[in-house]
Amino acid sequence: MHIPKASERMAFVNVTPGGPASYARVGQGFDSATPASNTQTQTHQWIDEENASTVITGKSIQRKLSGRRVVGDAFNDYFCGLFGKTGSECETSIVVADAWAEVSGQTSVYEAKKYNVVIDCENDGGGRAGDGLPISGTIYFNGDSAAGTFDFSSKVFTAAP
Repeated sequence: MHIPKASERMAFVNVTPGGPASYARVGQGFDSATPASNTQTQTHQWIDEENASTVITGKSIQRKLSGRRVVGDAFNDYFCGLFGKTGSECETSIVVADAWAEVSGQTSVYEAKKYNVVIDCENDGGGRAGDGLPISGTIYFNGDSAAGTFDFSSKVFTAAP
């Protein structure tokens, strides 16, 4: 049995959207990454049934981030640079992989999922004196994921055939 730590769920964001992909790990400065599925449901009750039935029709996945400003970390710099931006300026991709899902026979290559996302930096560094520069925001996942592998050494995602 393995009980994973938060550090074993790894997320890498493309910090150069519109150019050659350059994935940076989400981590430095962030002490919280809270997911939410925001489940969409539909409920039906037929005239010959006493009780209704509910089905899940979709999800609007989000990941709320919070932490502190760390200047010089690629993702932290990219994230804070999104403050005040809108529309396509906030679009990029994210690759999510788990440290316990290493591909057999390959070093540093893991099963992964790639998503299109938009990122909203809600606070680029402001709060109480003495707290450093707290930052926060939300990553909104768009559409379905693409399954594949992610090479941690080269930071390259390869889509499954």
